Amino acid sequence: MKKVLIALALFSLLVMMDSCSNIRANRNSIQYCDIEQIYIGMPLDSVVQLLGQPYTFNSDLGCHDLTCEHPRVVSDIKMRKETDIIHVIDSIYRDTNYCCQTNREMMRTIEKNTTLTYTKRPLSLMSILKSYPMLWVHLDSNYRVSSVYAKYYDADDKCIYSLSSNTIFPEEKERDVHVKLFVDTTMFRKCFPIMP
Repeated sequence: MKKVLIALALFSLLVMMDSCSNIRANRNSIQYCDIEQIYIGMPLDSVVQLLGQPYTFNSDLGCHDLTCEHPRVVSDIKMRKETDIIHVIDSIYRDTNYCCQTNREMMRTIEKNTTLTYTKRPLSLMSILKSYPMLWVHLDSNYRVSSVYAKYYDADDKCIYSLSSNTIFPEEKERDVHVKLFVDTTMFRKCFPIMP
Protein backbone atom coordinates (compact mmCIF):
# COMPACT_ATOMS: atom_id res chain seq x y z
CA MET A 1 0.00 0.00 0.00
CA LYS A 2 2.86 2.34 0.85
CA LYS A 3 4.39 1.82 -2.62
CA VAL A 4 1.07 2.65 -4.28
CA LEU A 5 0.77 5.91 -2.31
CA ILE A 6 4.36 6.88 -3.20
CA ALA A 7 3.69 6.10 -6.87
CA LEU A 8 0.49 8.20 -6.80
CA ALA A 9 2.30 11.08 -5.11
CA LEU A 10 5.09 10.98 -7.71
CA PHE A 11 2.56 10.85 -10.55
CA SER A 12 0.66 13.82 -9.08
CA LEU A 13 3.91 15.76 -8.79
CA LEU A 14 4.76 15.02 -12.43
CA VAL A 15 1.31 16.14 -13.60
CA MET A 16 1.61 19.37 -11.59
CA MET A 17 5.11 20.07 -12.97
CA ASP A 18 3.86 19.37 -16.49
CA SER A 19 0.95 21.80 -16.19
CA CYS A 20 3.36 24.47 -14.94
CA SER A 21 5.66 23.88 -17.91
CA ASN A 22 2.76 24.49 -20.31
CA ILE A 23 2.09 27.85 -18.68
CA ARG A 24 5.75 28.81 -19.11
CA ALA A 25 5.72 27.68 -22.76
CA ASN A 26 4.09 31.01 -23.58
CA ARG A 27 6.34 33.34 -21.52
CA ASN A 28 4.79 36.57 -22.72
CA SER A 29 1.16 35.41 -22.55
CA ILE A 30 0.89 36.05 -26.27
CA GLN A 31 -2.67 36.46 -27.46
CA TYR A 32 -3.99 35.86 -30.96
CA CYS A 33 -5.02 39.52 -31.27
CA ASP A 34 -1.36 40.53 -30.69
CA ILE A 35 -0.12 38.17 -33.39
CA GLU A 36 -2.75 39.46 -35.82
CA GLN A 37 -1.31 42.99 -35.45
CA ILE A 38 2.04 41.95 -36.92
CA TYR A 39 2.47 42.89 -40.56
CA ILE A 40 5.05 42.27 -43.26
CA GLY A 41 7.75 44.94 -42.95
CA MET A 42 7.04 45.67 -39.26
CA PRO A 43 10.27 46.76 -37.49
CA LEU A 44 11.82 44.52 -34.82
CA ASP A 45 11.31 47.02 -31.99
CA SER A 46 7.57 47.13 -32.72
CA VAL A 47 7.40 43.32 -32.66
CA VAL A 48 9.20 43.22 -29.29
CA GLN A 49 6.92 45.95 -27.95
CA LEU A 50 3.88 43.95 -29.03
CA LEU A 51 4.95 40.37 -28.18
CA GLY A 52 7.78 40.90 -25.69
CA GLN A 53 11.25 39.39 -25.83
CA PRO A 54 11.48 36.03 -27.65
CA TYR A 55 12.81 32.90 -25.95
CA THR A 56 15.46 32.28 -28.59
CA PHE A 57 16.63 33.26 -32.03
CA ASN A 58 18.21 31.32 -34.88
CA SER A 59 20.14 32.60 -37.85
CA ASP A 60 21.56 31.07 -41.02
CA LEU A 61 25.33 31.43 -41.28
CA GLY A 62 25.74 30.45 -44.91
CA CYS A 63 27.01 27.43 -46.76
CA HIS A 64 29.91 25.18 -45.84
CA ASP A 65 32.38 22.89 -47.62
CA LEU A 66 31.38 19.24 -47.59
CA THR A 67 34.60 18.64 -45.68
CA CYS A 68 33.82 21.30 -43.06
CA GLU A 69 34.28 19.58 -39.71
CA HIS A 70 32.87 22.33 -37.49
CA PRO A 71 30.15 24.28 -39.32
CA ARG A 72 29.12 27.47 -37.54
CA VAL A 73 25.49 27.33 -36.54
CA VAL A 74 23.56 29.97 -34.66
CA SER A 75 20.73 27.94 -33.21
CA ASP A 76 18.50 28.59 -30.25
CA ILE A 77 20.45 31.49 -28.76
CA LYS A 78 18.70 32.14 -25.44
CA MET A 79 17.30 35.63 -24.92
CA ARG A 80 16.88 37.53 -21.69
CA LYS A 81 14.62 40.51 -21.18
CA GLU A 82 17.59 42.89 -21.41
CA THR A 83 19.18 41.28 -24.51
CA ASP A 84 19.74 43.70 -27.40
CA ILE A 85 18.73 41.45 -30.31
CA ILE A 86 20.20 43.65 -33.05
CA HIS A 87 23.55 43.93 -31.25
CA VAL A 88 23.78 40.15 -30.78
CA ILE A 89 22.89 39.39 -34.41
CA ASP A 90 25.27 42.02 -35.77
CA SER A 91 28.12 40.71 -33.63
CA ILE A 92 27.54 37.17 -34.90
CA TYR A 93 27.66 38.31 -38.51
CA ARG A 94 30.79 40.43 -37.87
CA ASP A 95 32.62 37.40 -36.47
CA THR A 96 35.43 36.54 -38.91
CA ASN A 97 36.24 33.20 -37.34
CA TYR A 98 35.09 31.27 -40.42
CA CYS A 99 34.94 27.51 -40.30
CA CYS A 100 35.82 26.83 -43.96
CA GLN A 101 36.59 28.65 -47.23
CA THR A 102 33.03 28.35 -48.55
CA ASN A 103 31.72 29.88 -45.30
CA ARG A 104 34.23 32.76 -45.64
CA GLU A 105 32.97 33.51 -49.16
CA MET A 106 29.27 33.16 -48.31
CA MET A 107 29.40 35.33 -45.17
CA ARG A 108 30.40 38.34 -47.29
CA THR A 109 27.16 38.20 -49.27
CA ILE A 110 24.62 36.45 -47.04
CA GLU A 111 21.51 38.18 -45.78
CA LYS A 112 21.09 38.48 -41.99
CA ASN A 113 17.84 36.55 -41.88
CA THR A 114 16.80 35.71 -38.34
CA THR A 115 14.04 33.68 -36.73
CA LEU A 116 12.64 34.70 -33.34
CA THR A 117 11.00 31.90 -31.36
CA TYR A 118 8.24 33.14 -29.06
CA THR A 119 7.08 29.86 -27.53
CA LYS A 120 8.85 26.72 -26.51
CA ARG A 121 8.12 23.06 -26.32
CA PRO A 122 7.07 22.02 -22.83
CA LEU A 123 9.97 20.23 -21.17
CA SER A 124 8.61 17.51 -19.01
CA LEU A 125 8.40 13.77 -18.79
CA MET A 126 4.85 13.86 -20.10
CA SER A 127 5.47 16.34 -22.94
CA ILE A 128 5.54 13.48 -25.44
CA LEU A 129 1.82 13.06 -24.81
CA LYS A 130 1.05 16.78 -24.89
CA SER A 131 -0.05 19.04 -27.69
CA TYR A 132 1.39 22.54 -27.79
CA PRO A 133 1.65 25.59 -30.06
CA MET A 134 4.83 27.20 -31.42
CA LEU A 135 5.22 30.72 -32.81
CA TRP A 136 8.05 32.06 -34.98
CA VAL A 137 8.61 35.55 -36.37
CA HIS A 138 11.06 35.71 -39.28
CA LEU A 139 13.07 38.90 -39.89
CA ASP A 140 14.91 40.04 -43.00
CA SER A 141 18.37 41.64 -43.01
CA ASN A 142 16.85 45.05 -42.17
CA TYR A 143 15.28 43.62 -38.99
CA ARG A 144 11.79 43.82 -40.43
CA VAL A 145 9.18 41.06 -40.40
CA SER A 146 9.32 38.84 -43.48
CA SER A 147 6.88 36.19 -42.21
CA VAL A 148 5.06 34.87 -39.15
CA TYR A 149 4.33 31.20 -38.61
CA ALA A 150 2.45 29.33 -35.87
CA LYS A 151 2.13 25.59 -35.68
CA TYR A 152 0.19 23.28 -33.41
CA TYR A 153 2.13 20.14 -32.52
CA ASP A 154 0.03 17.06 -31.98
CA ALA A 155 -0.52 13.91 -34.01
CA ASP A 156 -0.97 16.03 -37.18
CA ASP A 157 1.53 18.92 -36.59
CA LYS A 158 -0.52 21.47 -38.48
CA CYS A 159 -0.09 25.09 -39.43
CA ILE A 160 -2.54 27.31 -37.57
CA TYR A 161 -1.27 30.72 -38.73
CA SER A 162 0.93 31.84 -41.59
CA LEU A 163 1.62 35.38 -42.77
CA SER A 164 4.09 35.78 -45.61
CA SER A 165 4.78 37.62 -48.82
CA ASN A 166 5.68 36.30 -52.22
CA THR A 167 8.73 38.57 -52.46
CA ILE A 168 11.57 36.44 -53.76
CA PHE A 169 14.14 39.09 -54.68
CA PRO A 170 14.44 41.56 -51.77
CA GLU A 171 17.16 43.56 -53.56
CA GLU A 172 14.67 44.83 -56.13
CA LYS A 173 13.73 48.42 -55.35
CA GLU A 174 10.40 48.36 -57.13
CA ARG A 175 8.72 45.18 -56.03
CA ASP A 176 5.15 44.08 -56.01
CA VAL A 177 4.46 42.46 -52.64
CA HIS A 178 1.44 40.21 -52.31
CA VAL A 179 0.77 39.20 -48.73
CA LYS A 180 -0.47 35.66 -48.09
CA LEU A 181 -2.42 34.85 -44.95
CA PHE A 182 -3.64 31.49 -43.69
CA VAL A 183 -5.47 31.10 -40.38
CA ASP A 184 -7.12 28.10 -38.75
CA THR A 185 -9.19 30.48 -36.64
CA THR A 186 -10.56 27.99 -34.12
CA MET A 187 -7.24 26.37 -33.31
CA PHE A 188 -5.31 29.67 -33.47
CA ARG A 189 -7.59 31.31 -30.91
CA LYS A 190 -7.49 28.21 -28.70
CA CYS A 191 -3.68 28.17 -28.68
CA PHE A 192 -3.23 31.92 -28.09
CA PRO A 193 -6.35 32.93 -26.10
CA ILE A 194 -7.11 36.39 -24.80
CA MET A 195 -6.00 36.52 -21.18
CA PRO A 196 -8.43 37.94 -18.58
